[in-house]
Amino acid sequence: MDVHRVLLVAVVCLGVAGPVAQAQDRVVTAQPQAARAKAPAKPWTQVRGFGRVLNLRNPPVVIDEPGLYAIDRDWVIPETTTAVVPELIQITVDSVVLDLHNFAITADAGSLGPPTTLLVITGSAEIRNGGLGACCEGAVAVHSPRGANLHHLNIFSHETMQFGPGASITDSTLRPRFEMQFEERSRLERNDIRCNRGLRCVSFLGDLGEIRDNRMSISQGGGIEVLGNGNNVANNVVDMSDNIDSFTMFDIKGDHNLVRGNTVLIVQHDGQPLWAISGTANTLDGNIAWATGGRRALIGMAFTADGNFYGNNRMAAQTPFVLGGTVQTDWGGNVGY
Repeated sequence: MDVHRVLLVAVVCLGVAGPVAQAQDRVVTAQPQAARAKAPAKPWTQVRGFGRVLNLRNPPVVIDEPGLYAIDRDWVIPETTTAVVPELIQITVDSVVLDLHNFAITADAGSLGPPTTLLVITGSAEIRNGGLGACCEGAVAVHSPRGANLHHLNIFSHETMQFGPGASITDSTLRPRFEMQFEERSRLERNDIRCNRGLRCVSFLGDLGEIRDNRMSISQGGGIEVLGNGNNVANNVVDMSDNIDSFTMFDIKGDHNLVRGNTVLIVQHDGQPLWAISGTANTLDGNIAWATGGRRALIGMAFTADGNFYGNNRMAAQTPFVLGGTVQTDWGGNVGY
């Protein structure tokens, strides 16, 4: 092969190799872009001063990254959406703060809709400053198997709300149609609570909880049930003015609980005792049943288990205290009127 033919072959080879190499480069650089294009867009936008602002147009909205989240408008999720999406907003990670900035999120499940939950919290989260509402049959405003921290909220739930260990609800207006249930080490403090159905308004299932400084209005059913041990039930006011079918207001079934400084406002109450104590080693101190309408309760405080301690309780009741053959420690100051 002469020199001219060698040069020609070299030029041809270089000409072919150049485009191939360039094509390979283009393929390599294009693959990450394709991968990024397949990733779903997050349902929020970063807004200075608000954090990540949620877009709730297409539930379910899943919050799966820690951080500060917000809404910047009211949202109403219609029945057409709740009929096909059982859990509308899901918080699945820890260290999440959702600030509603005085706006509200409401879900309409209709009258015969399937079970729907507006907010499901499986990570640790703080929810604050706004409204959450879920109506109607089968609709739950908040379900939190983990210990969520809720404060300065206005919440309506058509069905029972359940909260896991370490949950807290403070400084809020709560309108559970049926009931709220709490597990151990939970806190319910400084809330305005109104219940109108069910056997009870609040049930503490676990130990070492705090139920303090709440004002509760009962339209139908009972007040506070304590199943666990070592809970502090203090300085709560239960208003029975609108109660048309009243049950026991403080039902103490656990042991070693402190029930202190609570007040029941009576207009009418028949049958069941205002305070019922079926656990042992409980302390009942300085509780008051006040007949605001002039009509006393039938029974003030009734014991069905031995070994409790009570003192300085004032019962506006026809039968202020019923021991029923049990043995209690009477510290004195227990008066009926």
